[in-house]
Amino acid sequence: MKIDITNYSETEKVASALNLYIQSTNKPQIFYLSGDLGSGKTTLVREILKSMGWKGAVKSPTFSILEEYEINERNIFHADLYRLNNENDFNMLGLELNENSNDIFFIEWPDRISKLGFGSEFFFELSVNKNTRSITMESDEPSFSSCIDRINIDNPI
Repeated sequence: MKIDITNYSETEKVASALNLYIQSTNKPQIFYLSGDLGSGKTTLVREILKSMGWKGAVKSPTFSILEEYEINERNIFHADLYRLNNENDFNMLGLELNENSNDIFFIEWPDRISKLGFGSEFFFELSVNKNTRSITMESDEPSFSSCIDRINIDNPI
């Protein structure tokens, strides 16, 4: 599904719906976020974390590469892989991936690595064209599709 998120309030609505989905399952969830620089990847993650109850700052992991959060006894990892050269660079981060956890992963620039291959995987493409921003969301999870269909945005694309 493709949704216009030009207005910030639309990004907040999408983030709120995604939070409801995230809270509905206890298995690992991997969100692959693609899009050009400035397309809103970190902004979307920031709004999802706020919807989940995070009260602190959410900074871009552009330079740190990986930021970690704990919300409601769930580990959340936000990675920006833009500066990585290859899969080996990712492995050197020392991130212990546990497919039996309820961890949540937000991965910007996922083309730098292979898919993690476990849990629920979601593919988001954020784009900016002239004066509009949009997000395209895809997943094989049937319950995810119904969650996205319920997002009340005035102007789906």
